[in-house]
Amino acid sequence: MATSRTPRETAAAGTTRPRTARGGSGGRGTDGQRGTGGAHRGHPKRNVLITGVSSTVGRHLAMHLAADPRVGFVLGTAPGPRPRFLAPLDPARFLYIPTDILRPRQVRDLFHRPEFTEHGIDTVVHLAFVSHPNLRGRKVHRLNVEGTKGLLDRCMESGRVRKFVFKSSDAVYKLDPTTPVYLDENADLNHDPLADQWIQDRVAAEMICRSRMDSQGMDVVILRFASIVGRNVGGQMNAYFDGRVVFRALGYDPLLNLVHMKDVIEAIRLAIVTDTGSGIFNIAGADTATVSTFAEMNGRRCIALPDPLLEFVNRAMRRVGLTDYYYSVDRDRMRYTCLLDTTRAREILGYQPTRTIEFAEYRGLEG
Repeated sequence: MATSRTPRETAAAGTTRPRTARGGSGGRGTDGQRGTGGAHRGHPKRNVLITGVSSTVGRHLAMHLAADPRVGFVLGTAPGPRPRFLAPLDPARFLYIPTDILRPRQVRDLFHRPEFTEHGIDTVVHLAFVSHPNLRGRKVHRLNVEGTKGLLDRCMESGRVRKFVFKSSDAVYKLDPTTPVYLDENADLNHDPLADQWIQDRVAAEMICRSRMDSQGMDVVILRFASIVGRNVGGQMNAYFDGRVVFRALGYDPLLNLVHMKDVIEAIRLAIVTDTGSGIFNIAGADTATVSTFAEMNGRRCIALPDPLLEFVNRAMRRVGLTDYYYSVDRDRMRYTCLLDTTRAREILGYQPTRTIEFAEYRGLEG
């Protein structure tokens, strides 16, 4: 959608590709992670468990992996009966088992089922995480944080799982006036106790995953995604740009990066099939632009309001059903640019975004 520019040129022109190279990252990874310094791809087929397979990302991932020759078998779990959209998948390649990860007995039974052991499930992709900020409270926190911990502990105790992949978000980063334009995986996280629960739960779940990275026998991989957009994606930026009017903070027009669903699936696939060791990887999309530029591209009117009014206006719009967007989650993002340095993902995973966000064919964000 645009060509690469320096951050200064970007601010002037309003759109650019994300920078994917910013110095090497060999030897040990960031935050004391062990890294391979490169990908080793000559390994047997992976056999994958996907939690939260009923989510939009889970559905796309299951369909993709079930057709991938580098994957032997896919086991999908979520609470409740098998979703209809999974019906076309080949039963020789995919099996759905209803499981609530907050019920330890169900999780234990899952790991002892013949299908789990006979197919040699060796990789777990954890997507059972509440994605929409309108769902909050103690029950949501239990799923997001305690569910992650319980599943991770069960994976380690099984002795069979060799890799645990956790889908996180760039929302975990701390943003303030001193934040550099590009953030690598060593950047500070947002531990503010007053931060929105949507952010706090992601930071807490990440810290649990990071505490297991030095364990022997299982690699823990965290993928921090930029804002994911696409049809049926319950994401913040989908809700934000699909509003009839896009409000931004007066005096601010930060750069945003949006990542296409197909690039999301490719990044997770690479994390599954690549021998990475434990580590954290920033995953960005191909398109970067200012808030006002994306709004214009989507045919939306962009209005600047004083920052103190934005949360009040946003709350009123939610109350009357005009938006599903939560300004409280993105208060800092709407003032300070947060772009991801994806050097590690490029050099170790071999990840490179290829899909641009198309606004013309669908009035709304197309996935």
